[in-house]
Amino acid sequence: MADIYALARLRLAAQGVSAVYGGGLDTFTDPRFFSYRRAARSGRFASLIWIEHA
Repeated sequence: MADIYALARLRLAAQGVSAVYGGGLDTFTDPRFFSYRRAARSGRFASLIWIEHA
């Protein structure tokens, strides 16, 4: 499996993004989050990306 968070951080860094927060969560092992792999049924999940201009 790929580390999606690490890949995203690399791509963002290549574009000049110097601060990325979060990424230490796992939807499969953390019961606070829905996981299709864990539940084998559909559900919803949301993400937020914020770019603050200096």
